[in-house]
Amino acid sequence: MDHIGRIQRAIDYIEEHLKDELSTESIADVTYFSMWHFQRVFSSIVGDSVKEYVRKRRLASALIELSSTDRRILDIAIGHQFESQESFTRAFKALYGRTPGECRKEGVRSILAFSKPRITIEYLDHLYGGITMQPKFVNEREKKIIGLGANFVSAVSNDKSGYAVVGQLWQKYKTRADEIKGRKGYGIGLVESLPDSKKSHADEFWYLAGSEVDDFSAVPEGMVTRTAPAGRYAVFTHRGTVAKLEHTLRYIFGSWLPKSGEELRDAPTLSCRGKDFKPGSEESVMEIYIPIK
Repeated sequence: MDHIGRIQRAIDYIEEHLKDELSTESIADVTYFSMWHFQRVFSSIVGDSVKEYVRKRRLASALIELSSTDRRILDIAIGHQFESQESFTRAFKALYGRTPGECRKEGVRSILAFSKPRITIEYLDHLYGGITMQPKFVNEREKKIIGLGANFVSAVSNDKSGYAVVGQLWQKYKTRADEIKGRKGYGIGLVESLPDSKKSHADEFWYLAGSEVDDFSAVPEGMVTRTAPAGRYAVFTHRGTVAKLEHTLRYIFGSWLPKSGEELRDAPTLSCRGKDFKPGSEESVMEIYIPIK
C-alpha cells in the first residue's frame, strides 16, 4: 500500500473514532508504519501534526453539533474528548475567534467554511502533486484590470451552489475579451471581499474575470475596472482542473496561512491564467496570488 493509501486509512480511522479516546499509537497501527515514521509522513502530506488534525476535526464536529442540536455545550465538549467546558472553550476560541456560546447565539454560518473538513483521497492526491506546498514570495507592481464582475459563493464554502457563477463569468468574458484594447495576453481572476450589507450569503465575495491593461482609457460597455495595488504576495501554483481549486484554497487558508507567520494584506486575491492554463485538463496550471503584509 502506498503512502497516500496508508494515510487515508489513518484519516478514516480518526473519523470513526472522533468521539472516542485516540492515541497516536493506535492511529499509527492501522497504517503499518512505525509511530515515528507515521508522524513524519502524516504531517508532511496532510500539513498538520496528528494531534493538531484530530483537535481541528473534533472542533469542526462540535461546531456542527452547536448549530444543529440543542445539546448543552458541556455535553458537546465531553462528547468530543475535552476534559472540561473551559478547555473546550479555549481551544474553540483559539481556532474560530469566538466562544461556543457566542457562536450558538450569533449563528455559526460565517465560520463553517473555515472549519477543518474531512480529508478525502482526492484531497490527498491533490496535495501530493497538484499544488506547490510552499509558495514563492514576490513584490508585484500595481495591476489595472478590465473585465466582467459578479458576486459568487466561495469555493471553500460548504454551499457549493454559487461557485458555478465564476465559470459562467469566464465563458461570457471570453466572448467579449477582444473588445478590450491593449489587453495583455493572459486572464486574471480577482476576488475581493464584500461588506456584510451587500452579502446574501456569509461566504459571498465579488469576482472579476478579466485581463490586465495599461490604463482605463477605453472600457467596453458593461465591463468594470479594478486596480490591484502593488505589494507583497505569496504565489502558489495550482495544477489540475478548476474543479480541484477548492483543495488548493483549503490548503492555503486552512493549513499554510495559520502556520506561516504571515498576515493577509487588505487587497484582492488574484489568479493568473497564462499559456499553460487549459480548462478541464489535469495538466492545467494556474498561479494564485495571496496578498500578504
